[in-house]
Order: sequence, then C-alpha cells, then structure tokens
Amino acid sequence: MMCRLKRLFSATGLILLAAPALAAAPVSPNRNSAAPPDDAALARAIDAYTRPLVERGDLSGQLLVLRRGRVVVERSFGFANFELRAPVTPETRFDIASVTKPMTGVLAIQQAVAGRLNTRDSITRWFPDFPRGDSITVSMLLRHRSGIPHEIVPDSAMTRPFSAAEIVERAERLPLDFAPGTRESYSSGGYEVLARILERVSGKSYATLAADSIFTPLEMTHTSHVDSRQIVPGRATGYVPGIYGIENAPLQDFSGLVGAGSVWSTARDLHRFVAAIVAGRLGEGPRLSYVRGGRVDFNGRTGGFKAWAWWDSTSGIEEILVSNLASGAPDVLKGAIPRLANGEKLVPPSPPALRAEAAPLEELNRWEGVYQIEHGPRLDVRVHDGALYCNDWLLLPAADGTFYSPRDYGLVRGVPGANGHLARLDWTQGGVIYPAPRVGD
Repeated sequence: MMCRLKRLFSATGLILLAAPALAAAPVSPNRNSAAPPDDAALARAIDAYTRPLVERGDLSGQLLVLRRGRVVVERSFGFANFELRAPVTPETRFDIASVTKPMTGVLAIQQAVAGRLNTRDSITRWFPDFPRGDSITVSMLLRHRSGIPHEIVPDSAMTRPFSAAEIVERAERLPLDFAPGTRESYSSGGYEVLARILERVSGKSYATLAADSIFTPLEMTHTSHVDSRQIVPGRATGYVPGIYGIENAPLQDFSGLVGAGSVWSTARDLHRFVAAIVAGRLGEGPRLSYVRGGRVDFNGRTGGFKAWAWWDSTSGIEEILVSNLASGAPDVLKGAIPRLANGEKLVPPSPPALRAEAAPLEELNRWEGVYQIEHGPRLDVRVHDGALYCNDWLLLPAADGTFYSPRDYGLVRGVPGANGHLARLDWTQGGVIYPAPRVGD
C-alpha cells in the first residue's frame, strides 16, 4: 500500500534489477475461501466484482485475465474519450506509465549483452559534464540509487514534446537528492537519463530501439513510444476524479517521461511482453531480473492513467489492466483477482457516505498545511475553488468527519492540535493507517 502513497506525490556487468517494492496481491486463503473456481466460475466472479465499480464510474480501461495461458476474462470498460462517448475497445491505447521502466530495463540488459555498455560504467562516459556523474553508474540508474530526482520536468511543464537529450540537459542543472549509491529512492529521472544512454550506445532513438528490440519481435502492434504531435489510432484520453465527477487530467505530453512512462500500449500487448519475459524470449537476463520469487509485478500511474501486470507461477494467474481513469478501482481490483481465483468470496469496496452539504470554508482551512508520511511523500494540503486537495488529489468530505480520496479509496482523518489546526493526518488505505504529522504550514 505504501508504494501507492509514494506515487501520490525507483563479465557483461549484468545485474538483477532491484525493482521498487510493490505490494504483492494477497493470495493466502482465509475463512471465506472455497475450492478454486473453474474458468467459467472465475469469469463470473470477476464480472460480479467489477460490475459495481464500472456502474458508479470508477473503472475505465481494459482488463485481461489468464490462467496458465488460457484467457479467462477479457473486458473493455468505460470510454476512451468521455466527451465523444467513444467506448474503450481491445485496440484502445493507454499510457502505461511506469510499466515502461521494465521495457527500458530489458533494453539496457540487451545492450549490455551486446557489449555496448557495462552496468558498472559511470555516466560520464556519455555525459562528461553531469554533476557527480563519475559517481553514478548505469546500475544505479536501474536500481533507483543514483540520486537523480524523480521529477526532472514538472508536470506543469510537460505540455510539449521533449527529446531524451533535452531531458538530460535539464537533469544536469538539478541538484541530486542524495549522494549516489547511498540510498534508494524511486526515480523516473534516472530512467530518463538511461533512455538517452541507450540512444547513444545503439545509435537509435528510444522509440526506434524499443520497436526494433521488443515491440516488433513480440508482435506488439499497438505499442509505441510517441509524443502528442503524432496521430495514434485509438489513443485514450486521461481522466481524474473531480468536484463534479470525472474531469480531464491536466494536459501532459508523456514524451517528457522517455523510458520511464512514455509508452502507450494495450492489455493484449502487455500480455505478450510479460509472456516473453517469463519464457526468456527477451533473453535470460530480463527473465532473471523480472521474474522474482516466481512472480512478475509491474505497476504504474501517471496523469490520468494507471496500468499493472501481474503473473504468479504457482496459481498460473496473469492479470493485466490498463486504465485512463485515476481512481482507486484499479488498485483494489489488482488485489482482488488472485483472491477470487483462490476461491475467496469478496465484496467490492463502496465509498463512504459523503456530506450532503459543502464543508464550510473555515473547516477546510483547518486542514491546510504540509504533512509528512514517514519514509513516504510530503502531503501538501490546500483549498482550491472551495474544495480540499492533497497535492493534486481531491479530498471529498465524508459524513463522519473524515475526507475520502477517490484516487486511492483512502480515508483521511484529521487529528486536532493545540492551535486550532491539525497536528496529524491519518491516511487509511486498505485497512492500514499511515500517520502523517504536520511539518509546516
């Protein structure tokens, strides 16, 4: 659960990539478990679980579930474009956010095998003017240990296309978050720098290298790295929960996340990618790096998009979702499907009862401040247009005095302080409470 809150606000020198910790979907049986259902019964259970999420407008995208290679469920929900009422189809393309990163990792491993780079190389080999570049290795970029900031281009500035070379130029002007190699902190910026290295060593653009090395060989015909200028058939628009319902996500050109969150794809194509990693068709290095403990677990969120891919060798279950609506539904669905496949009887979560009237402005003002989850993100809570936001996440007033976060189905309770403001926020997600003491106004 903490990983989702972190996203609220990463002889050849081959290594096993240490992906950022992800919450594994719970699969242990409990007292509600029965015998694992057959494929038809599992499909009915998944449909029953997703139906209320779709009906209340929390789920839009593609879902693909397989068991030992057999398709159990393939569903398309919601709209690729809500304004045009264009429905999602199996060919609709979604930004897959950080699921781009393992693709970049595969490319790096392939270039290492080909002898064009070594993961122990410092990045001064390609960028001699990069601050402390002699202390930053390719391995650190892959393992989120470089100190390069997570965000090189702020979301507010990602309204135009960016090249990988431009991203590196910007990164060179930013201070490092920490001394290279001294800690691990999720960094899209590190992968963006890595994308430029891959361009330099291969002599190809990131888009061409990914297409030549992964997408075309695997027949991922609906997958590409593109920018906002290009015409992409079936490209979905991103959406977020807003005060009056679903709203357009802030305008972003995801080429600014080259190598880290810039690829557009479909559930079917992501299945081809996962299956190729598991079978070793992309090489033994990628298989050893990304099949850990008998599982593959990829997860991503950016703008209004969410995506995940999960495979488990024991149960044989593979589940993939790509979504253009940033609600909490994709997250709960990811954890629910393996449990349904295990025979558990589950009821989908429902939002709390919300206040019938708007919260008074003076009450909202009490919540304003900066809060810090231990080893997690800073939460900047502000009032905008009469509503409360945590960073860019809307918080809706619930009838019991808490606030509800539709982006993660979180409940936020304020703990009063001595000065009339709040001393702490308790953010509850999936039954776990994450305390966030106030650290500033």
